[in-house]
Amino acid sequence: MTRPNRLREVEAITFDCYGTLIDWEDGAKQTLGELLTKKAAPQAGPFRTEQLDEFFREWERAQWQRIHVAYQPYHTIAAESFLEVARAQGLPLTAADARAFADAIPRWPPFPDTVPALAALQRHVRLGIISNIDDRLLAGSVAQLGIPFKVTVTAEQARAYKPSERPFRLALERLGLPAARVAHAAFGFEYDLVTAAQLGFRTMLVRRGRRDFPPEPIPDLMVANLAELAAAFGRIC
Repeated sequence: MTRPNRLREVEAITFDCYGTLIDWEDGAKQTLGELLTKKAAPQAGPFRTEQLDEFFREWERAQWQRIHVAYQPYHTIAAESFLEVARAQGLPLTAADARAFADAIPRWPPFPDTVPALAALQRHVRLGIISNIDDRLLAGSVAQLGIPFKVTVTAEQARAYKPSERPFRLALERLGLPAARVAHAAFGFEYDLVTAAQLGFRTMLVRRGRRDFPPEPIPDLMVANLAELAAAFGRIC
C-alpha cells in the first residue's frame, strides 16, 4: 500500500545516488572483473558471474560494518573493504587494486532511465542528492548526469554516513524546507528510507529489481525505476 496523495505538496526531491541513480552493482562488478582479468593466468578463462556476485555481497557487508564506526573518508572505506574481501576469498588483488577500484566509482554509469527522469522532474521540483560518498567521487558522478542539483550532501560534508540523521538534516537546512515538503527517493531501506521517514520526509522507493523489502515504513510511492517515478510524480503534480 502506498500513499501518493502525501506527495502533492512536495517542493523538492532528494535522491540516494549509488544504486538509485548510478548503476552501483554493475559498475562494481565490471570494475572487479577487469581487475581480476588483469591478474589471471591466460589459461584461467573468464570469472564466473557467481564469483562476482559473492564478492559484491561481501564487499557491501564489509562496508556496512565500517560506516557504523568513527567517520573515515568513503574512498578509504571502499578500498579497505575491497581488500578485506579479496584476502578472505584468496583473490590475487593488492592494495593498489583496491585503490584503483575506489578510484573507478565516478566512472560507473547511470541507469539508462536516470537522466531523462531527472530532466522531467526538474520542471516540477528542486532536486538534490544525499549520498554516502566523498565530495570528489560524487562530483564525477554528477558530471555524468548533467543535471543542476540544488543541493548535494555527502558523508564527507556531514561527517557521518546514512542511516545517520545528519546527512538528511543537512539537506533540509540547505533546502530551507520542512521535511514534509521534501521527498527522498532511494533503493535502500537500510541506508535511506527508515531514517527519512522517521524525520518526516515523504519517501519514494525505487525498487531497481529488488524484491525483499521490510513491511515498514510504508513508502508514499513505490516504483520499479526512475522512469515510473517521473511519470507518477508528474501525474500527482
